[in-house]
Amino acid sequence: MNLPTTYSTQKHSVYNIDLNSYQRLQSGSHHEPIQSSTGSSSLSEISFYDINYTTNERKLKIKCPTIFPSFLKPKPAKQILHGLSGIFRTGMHAIMGSTGCGKSSLLDVLAHRKDHRGLSGHIFVDGSPAPSSFKYMVGYVVQDDIIFETLTVRENLMFSANIRLPRNVSHVERAERVAQIISDLGLESCANTLIGTDFIRGVSGGERRRACIGMELVLAPKIFFLDEPTTGLDAATARKVMKCLSNLAKQGRTIIFSIHQPRYSIFKLFDTITLLSEGEMLYHGPARNVLDYFSHQGYLCEPHDNPADFVIDVLIDAKENSDKMEKLKLAYENSSMCEYVMNRRKQQFIDESFQIRTGRKSVKLKQFIWKEFYYVCQRTLKNTFRNPSLILSQIVVSIILGLLVGLVFFDLKKTTDPGVQNRLGVIFVIVVTQIFSTLTALEPLIKERALFIHENASGYYRTITFFCAKFLCDILLIRVIVSILFSLIVYFMTGLERDIGKFGVFLITIFMASLFGSSMCLLVAATIRLFSVSLIIVILIFLIMMLFSGFLIALKSVFSWLSWLQWVSAFRYATNMLTMSEFRNIDFCLVNSTNICPLPGSQVLHNVGLDYTTNWDLWKNFFGLSMMTVGLFLLAYIQLLRIKKTK
Repeated sequence: MNLPTTYSTQKHSVYNIDLNSYQRLQSGSHHEPIQSSTGSSSLSEISFYDINYTTNERKLKIKCPTIFPSFLKPKPAKQILHGLSGIFRTGMHAIMGSTGCGKSSLLDVLAHRKDHRGLSGHIFVDGSPAPSSFKYMVGYVVQDDIIFETLTVRENLMFSANIRLPRNVSHVERAERVAQIISDLGLESCANTLIGTDFIRGVSGGERRRACIGMELVLAPKIFFLDEPTTGLDAATARKVMKCLSNLAKQGRTIIFSIHQPRYSIFKLFDTITLLSEGEMLYHGPARNVLDYFSHQGYLCEPHDNPADFVIDVLIDAKENSDKMEKLKLAYENSSMCEYVMNRRKQQFIDESFQIRTGRKSVKLKQFIWKEFYYVCQRTLKNTFRNPSLILSQIVVSIILGLLVGLVFFDLKKTTDPGVQNRLGVIFVIVVTQIFSTLTALEPLIKERALFIHENASGYYRTITFFCAKFLCDILLIRVIVSILFSLIVYFMTGLERDIGKFGVFLITIFMASLFGSSMCLLVAATIRLFSVSLIIVILIFLIMMLFSGFLIALKSVFSWLSWLQWVSAFRYATNMLTMSEFRNIDFCLVNSTNICPLPGSQVLHNVGLDYTTNWDLWKNFFGLSMMTVGLFLLAYIQLLRIKKTK
């Protein structure tokens, strides 16, 4: 495809884009900026210079590398980005290249979402060094649609507005802004529809993607980053999403996104494109000039060929041939596109010291913590009661287990045989079922992990806010409901001692055992992101604790170097409490003579090695179980703080 040339000069035998034309495009583009209706901050230009990024930069010191296991040896450092420089202003800016070329890495670096280890270079915003709070001032939409699935589109947008907008913005203004975003993104027809879960049919993929974009638009950012916004969408939906972004660019926003191979109807929406190959920049300029540029490098686009497919083929060809790669790299370095960027670089570095002294302060506006807590709790409660997999599964499992245990151990007799054995058996089964039943909460916790990382990194809320809301409005609430239901069913079906005090001990033990299981699941979910691995680890921990509960084997017969595990066994503390509560002040009679009761419950406690003479003997087990539970929740909170929020 031959287009009218726009080249007027020649430098080192390489044709160059006319500098004045490139400057006009960078200052305006074919999207004429208009005043944003949202009245956001003045951020509109982002420039970057000498961006280098290397992975696996930290290396372990191995004294004997020849005998060290190969799978434990550190991977060699790999440079992902090589000295990239460029400028983005108002308009649509696509970062393109073949798989593994560094598109997403560059996008994450510019959005301040990349780990600083192995990263070097300079980023300027409106001519000033980017503040540390830059990532809280821009919009960032990840490739996967991370959004609360049990809320409607409007509720998700209102949550973002309530949690992220400054305190001086009234509730009416927040609602008006959300309504405007819904209108701008064409979400009126699905505004009151749930996003959708595995059990609930919700909005379409395109509507879901636009809802994610809308949550970031609440802040009315002038700079907007998107990672592969068309991934997983059909052609019509992808076109609709990109048209929405184009309309946002016309409102004066700088839209920067990575994209793989867009169709032509999408490609023609771009103002500039940045082409990367093996982390090297081979083009950074107007999209409409890219075919002419590469035609002067010896690459001709065939008639009716998609320009996006054409440039990707050029990049793949260069990747497979080092000589062609060097030729294209040299051509770009000698182009007026690169010259313009380097001239801006010199000017901004001259002014940098002055800008650092007088530049904007890095301030991140936050809600009052109590208000932040209120909105996160509100959303958590809605999710708890709208998500069948979160609450119904646990309630149903609790009822089924309660009925099963109640039927198997129905109406226990106070006889020496089999009454004693059956009572000990039901206590062990009750504790095991209650702790293991908490595994149903593991998958929802892991799913919410990705949402927490994204929202916390974007400045939605503090970690302590999420943790407290999760504990009070989800874990604690469900554990209370489940424990009460299970206790009412099991206690009276099995015929345990009809005493209000003993029932109170039974209920509080069941609750604490259930809470302990939840705390372990939360800690593992905060540490490991794969459900299968998390499930195996939690089950392994529970099994080890169960072995050292004292019910399966006499702890005195265990190796001394292993016996210490009994002190970290929640199963042991819970079964000890229930056993002491049930067997104190009870006598067991002969099977054929209910008037002759030769075996007191205290003798049974003595036989199993439990001290029972004081109340402290009972409550020290509750104290141990409580301390383990509190410790696990504390570790879970610390792990939430430590979760890597960058890529």
